[in-house]
Amino acid sequence: RQCCAFHLQYFPETTLLSKLGDVQDRIERHITAPLLRLPIASLHMTVVTLIDAIAHFTVPNHEVWKLRGGEWKEIIDKLVEKTPPFDLEFSEVATSEAAVFIKAAEPPGLHELRSAISDAICFEDRRPRPPQIAHITLFRFSAAERISKVNLDIGFTPIGITVRSLQLLEERVYPSIEINKLSAPLLQGRAGETSRAPGRTAVEL
Repeated sequence: RQCCAFHLQYFPETTLLSKLGDVQDRIERHITAPLLRLPIASLHMTVVTLIDAIAHFTVPNHEVWKLRGGEWKEIIDKLVEKTPPFDLEFSEVATSEAAVFIKAAEPPGLHELRSAISDAICFEDRRPRPPQIAHITLFRFSAAERISKVNLDIGFTPIGITVRSLQLLEERVYPSIEINKLSAPLLQGRAGETSRAPGRTAVEL
């Protein structure tokens, strides 16, 4: 569906996409619940949502970005570049009320980057509220179903990756079907460096 949202996300490389496609295939063979399979090209891990699709502000989302997007992009690019590459191990297939996803523990580097962005970005007293885990959604449920009845015993083998780059983007069609890439900062920091921007204060209107 059409939307206007802004995110910082990780998009898997070809090797990982192939493995995720295999996991999707196995889930479809083992789960009878009504599922909507996400296109392989739209699979991603959200680091933080800056402006979500639901309107929270007194002005439309695209106007918020016009007002603050340039400054926020500069802040985020610098924070990402100060962050060292970090490892993730997706070790479990899990469900929420609406989706099937693979998840990993949140490593310190990802947690620090999320916290730094949340501290630095603010509009009308609202700050980004990053998730507390790392996850990639594979399916959404297409009908009401008791998720506790879904059997996820598919013989999942943990998948390890190193995150070296992210994408700042505008999402135009949910879920990440149509996007406008705004920047693609590389994680270039050295181990032991902090992700926080020195002297940076929250940006408010």
